[in-house]
Amino acid sequence: MTGLFHTGKIFENGYRSSRRSAPIAERMLEVKAAMSKKSSVWFWLAGLALLPVGAWADEAAFVPEVVSVKERMSPGPNVFVNQMDMATSTIYIFSTKDLTLKGNVSGGSWGLATLSRDGNTAYMASGFLSRVAYGTGEDVLQIFDVPTNTVKKEITLPYKLTQYTPDAAQLRLSADEKFIYIQNATPATSVTVVDLEKGKVVKEIPSPGCYGIYPMENGYGYSAICSDGSFATFKLSPDGQTFTSQKSERIFDVDEDPIFLASARVDSDLVFLSYNGNLYRVSDASGVIRKVDVIPATKGAPGSWGASGYGVMTYDSEAGIMFMAMSSNRHEGTHHHGATEIWAYDMKKKKIVSRSPVKDISTIGVVKGEETNLFGLDIKKNIIVKYDINPKNGYSLKLSAQRTDFGFATMIMGAR
Repeated sequence: MTGLFHTGKIFENGYRSSRRSAPIAERMLEVKAAMSKKSSVWFWLAGLALLPVGAWADEAAFVPEVVSVKERMSPGPNVFVNQMDMATSTIYIFSTKDLTLKGNVSGGSWGLATLSRDGNTAYMASGFLSRVAYGTGEDVLQIFDVPTNTVKKEITLPYKLTQYTPDAAQLRLSADEKFIYIQNATPATSVTVVDLEKGKVVKEIPSPGCYGIYPMENGYGYSAICSDGSFATFKLSPDGQTFTSQKSERIFDVDEDPIFLASARVDSDLVFLSYNGNLYRVSDASGVIRKVDVIPATKGAPGSWGASGYGVMTYDSEAGIMFMAMSSNRHEGTHHHGATEIWAYDMKKKKIVSRSPVKDISTIGVVKGEETNLFGLDIKKNIIVKYDINPKNGYSLKLSAQRTDFGFATMIMGAR
């Protein structure tokens, strides 16, 4: 015998037995085991008989589904949201029509983003750590093909990329999209210049005490906001190898009326919005920033109103309307809170034409799709919202769609 009754084996109940010492009990267990085997065979045969006759035929006819990836996004205008993350930053791509999520592309930590003028190429500058949260680091510029959501090229950058809440002023293209300018902060500030045609870094421009990138409309160069309230302007040679710089007079008071990084082009001028709700209009046409006008947009509005959020302004060039994210009860430290109203300001008539109530909107952007709409980001709920603009009612806003598919985000982008 083998198995349970093999001499010298320990039973499951713990005692030792032999064939001589327990012949009767052993025989009884053998009979029981044999019956158990016969019962098992019978049960198996009975179960087999109960199977559907067509089961084997169905299995032969079964064709497994093949999972594939859509090669290109559906056509149509898009609005882009740049989600910053400590590990993997992502640009989400939504339809301007109904905020359907159409695709996304991802990079590393603290991702800065921008788009080509036609919206078909996305750029992200971000950091990659060898252990995700720590380790040796590498900063990389990724160039994405938007319709296919694929990486076209990667360019290694100096390991100096700024680690600050993403803003449009940190990654900008030159007027002809030959160069891309990238903000550094170690904390010493500088700008890396990448020649996109050659696919390599061509220059690092030191800009101590100055931050932000505001490209010229013609040629190669940009201006930066400086810590004393002035601006520095840098002009580059066509090959990007050399540059000159000039500093302006003081444009704003950094203590009494600081400005946001957000900006807009009105005609050929740059416009900035201050914490107190003043619009600073400056010109960079001469190669150095010159103050054109200061517009007290909140003048006459009861209460303590001021700008609030991150991307606090956006301009509808066809309508001549500046939209501003505003909040009541403004005081020291509330400049990054979400807005409670969005004001529409007529830049020619210099007056507010409408005030639309909103909740916790931190960033706004006018994007042209089938229609011109204003999109906003809810800073607390991580929601993108779409507003219809009513020109007949002072360019007031009406919520028409919303969606959430992302985390902390402060940037809205669209083709220009």
